Order: sequence, then C-alpha cells, then structure tokens
Amino acid sequence: MGKIVTRRVLLGVLVLACLGHVWAYFAPELWYETSPHIGRPWQPRLGPYNEHLVKDMSALYMALLAVTAAAWRFADSDRYVITVGAGWLVFCVFHSLYHVQHLSMFGSGERFALVGLLSSSTLVSAALLAPSPTGKAGRVPGREMWREMWREM
Repeated sequence: MGKIVTRRVLLGVLVLACLGHVWAYFAPELWYETSPHIGRPWQPRLGPYNEHLVKDMSALYMALLAVTAAAWRFADSDRYVITVGAGWLVFCVFHSLYHVQHLSMFGSGERFALVGLLSSSTLVSAALLAPSPTGKAGRVPGREMWREMWREM
C-alpha cells in the first residue's frame, strides 16, 4: 500500500478501536451495560460483569492504539506498519474465533452484524501486512537509540 492509503487504513483502525474501548476503561460498568451501543447490549449475554476483565481489555486496546498511532506517524516504514498490522491481526483472529463460537446467543441480525464487524477488523488488519509499492523497508523509528543502548551495555 502507498503511504496515503496506509495512513487512511491506520486512521480507520484508530477511530474504530478508540470508539468503544478508551471510555470502557474509565466507565467499565456503563460500557458493559450498553455495548455495542445499538440498543441491544451484547456483553451481559457473554457472562457476568467483571471490572477487572473490562479494564484489562480496554488497556490492551489502548496499547494497540498507541502503537497504531506510532505506525500512522511512521507510515513510510514498512517494517513498523507490518509489525503493527501483525499484532492487530493476531488479536483480531483470536477475538473473532471466540465470538464465532458463541453466536448462538444472538439473533440473526446481531449475528450478521457481529460477523461483519469481526471480519472487517480482521481484513483491515491483514491489509496492513501489504508492503509499500516501492518495496522500501523504510526507517524503523528509534533504531539508532536501541543500538546506542545495546553498545552501552
């Protein structure tokens, strides 16, 4: 992908991940009771409220947001963008596997929406694995800093 397309994909990932998960950390019970915010909460059907679990998942999403924001900044670095894409892809695949195994508790419309959302996030993550058309690896941010630290050890 070119730099502009890469940045747009990364921005989409940032927005989607941010929408439901940053505020979940600060208002976990409200998030649990209302997510996915379309009038029919899904979370209560998946198990009882657990503040620790909600906050841990939110923290994971915020960590992914941080590295995705860095990838947006360094979109000219194939290595960095591909690494971030691989992280998202691993998360999305396993996240999707869990939810696909528990579709029976949802109505057909909700199943369609859930599978669509999960598939979309997985495909977008996979798109980040595509190298730039120039084939340049780009500069990995901070490489010089790590080399200096290694030499000092």
